[in-house]
Amino acid sequence: IQFRRALVGERWNSWLHLVRRLMDVQLSDQADVVNWKLTGNGVFSVKSMYLDLINSGPIPRSIHI
Repeated sequence: IQFRRALVGERWNSWLHLVRRLMDVQLSDQADVVNWKLTGNGVFSVKSMYLDLINSGPIPRSIHI
């Protein structure tokens, strides 16, 4: 792998963190499954998203939704 910029300081630490996380990923030929964790049945609902947003406290202004 080649990088355009030198990985020093926090960039180097972030790279190592990413590599460690990716080492635990195991790929398979099975189809992907989406499971929404905010509902009991695993299916997305606007209500569950809305309730999670309003119960999570103020949303930082830097977050784009």
